[in-house]
Amino acid sequence: MLILTGTNGNLGSRVLDTILKQKLILPSQLIISSSNANNVSPAAKDAGIEIREGDFTSPDSLASSFRGADALFLVSYPSPSVDRWLHHKAAIDAAKSAGVKTIIYSSLMFGGKTGLDSIAGVQQAHIKTIDYLTKTGLQYVIVREGIYAESWWLYAGFQPRDFKKGDTSEINFVIPHDGPVSWVTWDDLGEATAKILQNYEKYIGQTLNLTGPRTSTIGDIAKLIEKQIGRKVKVDIVGRKQAERYHKEKKSVPESNFWVIESWAGWHDGIANGETAIVDPLIGELLGKPSRGIEEMADSLFTPE
Repeated sequence: MLILTGTNGNLGSRVLDTILKQKLILPSQLIISSSNANNVSPAAKDAGIEIREGDFTSPDSLASSFRGADALFLVSYPSPSVDRWLHHKAAIDAAKSAGVKTIIYSSLMFGGKTGLDSIAGVQQAHIKTIDYLTKTGLQYVIVREGIYAESWWLYAGFQPRDFKKGDTSEINFVIPHDGPVSWVTWDDLGEATAKILQNYEKYIGQTLNLTGPRTSTIGDIAKLIEKQIGRKVKVDIVGRKQAERYHKEKKSVPESNFWVIESWAGWHDGIANGETAIVDPLIGELLGKPSRGIEEMADSLFTPE
């Protein structure tokens, strides 16, 4: 019996969708743990998957939610704060007390070859979680999810997600640093992760890297956009302090969320340090075809609406 968490998110929803569409795991062998059962996919309900109440912020609910399962797919809590690792710890403790034997944990492709040596704040919770998990005595699989191609606009300096037809104005990316990133699509990550879950026993004790087929910089993305929509894209690489100041003055995010800008700048520290430059063939082997990066997704990401 496998517990799925995070099935309402960008990654987890695609994992669930792949499992159901490709019939990778019998619905009778799945349980969905969710803090909001009403938001669980109708397809999961139609398939007869058991749905249990489980809230990362309520450890007692997790213990009952995980009971009777052999394995847990633990999707990381949706927050850039290092303190989110405490929610992961609570989930790991609850799983162990419930008799779960194996945890498959979704980490991130910051941190270079191992994911355990990073200057990016966003990776710190993963490092703490993995360190804790590997010392519990539980069996584990670490799935390092690649940097989402669909999130390019955040990395490029809080750009609009969509381009408008007829707009010919210059686009300006103001970023702290630039460097290589092995971007990959949500769909490919979701499908590959689902296939790992189907046969998780063969990966016990391993760290698996799911990446795009190549690396591209923010500068490369600017050139792709220029080619796709015919607008000039200027890339200003100004260092961390100036980039933070620029986006706070511009109010790229609401003032109450200025901490997001500081976290975002830390991503770029990691990128400049080469942490996101790993390209691994595993995802292509799992999919039976090459994964898709920014270049393959240019039409869907950049075509004006």
